[in-house]
Amino acid sequence: MEKDWIMDRVKTKYFWDMKAKRYPKPFSEKVYPKAVNLIDKIKKAGVNFKNQRILEIGVGTGIYTLPMAQEASFVYAIDCSEEMSKILLMEAEKRKIKNIHLQVGFWDEIDTDVFGLRKNFDLVIAVMTSAVKTREDLLKMEACSKRWLSYVGWGRKRRNSLMEEVFKLHGLELCPPPGVLMVDQTLKSLGRSFFLEFFEDSWEWEGSIEEALEDLSGFIEVEGGHPDNEKILRVLHRYETEGLIKHTTFVEEGLIIWRID
Repeated sequence: MEKDWIMDRVKTKYFWDMKAKRYPKPFSEKVYPKAVNLIDKIKKAGVNFKNQRILEIGVGTGIYTLPMAQEASFVYAIDCSEEMSKILLMEAEKRKIKNIHLQVGFWDEIDTDVFGLRKNFDLVIAVMTSAVKTREDLLKMEACSKRWLSYVGWGRKRRNSLMEEVFKLHGLELCPPPGVLMVDQTLKSLGRSFFLEFFEDSWEWEGSIEEALEDLSGFIEVEGGHPDNEKILRVLHRYETEGLIKHTTFVEEGLIIWRID
């Protein structure tokens, strides 16, 4: 069992390090407006960002971290991917954003007392990350907050025709990962009051056949399958246009905000 747990961590870290090669950067034309829109949604629910101490879990390249840091007094950022973290730090340096601390690690392995996180933040937030997926992960978030918490995760829809075909060939189904419905049920079981809003989103992927093969193989491995490259390539050749693969994922996301008094 311990060996399987270690291998799962290795696969997860490798997957996100690999995704970092093509992952959107903060302030890019496609993602910055979405980041600002989400932050505005949270503000409208009563959460203040200005001069606040924020903990963000599963930060990736800092798409939300760095815009929040421009308002907050301090942002403590956690992510398991060293490659994602390198991009975040480079982007922060480029924008002269210095009020952040980046910790590389898995959220469920970080000792909140050792790292001085317990009850140390005005807002604890996690956005579309696999780092928060259990009741224990949520309770750990609450333990670090003095007031506000926010979670943005997968809703009830995840559609992508190319990925659905590849997953089916491997005996898998393209479903939304555990997300806002899990958080909704957990918070209700804990007797918490919270704000919940669903919204639609989509993102495009474009790259070479080789890049698409690496990307899709990574998804299959993370889902516990064994990638069959020949099967994947047969699908990709049908989607190829002038040497490129393009596909779009359509999703529903949910925003949850709650308060610890």
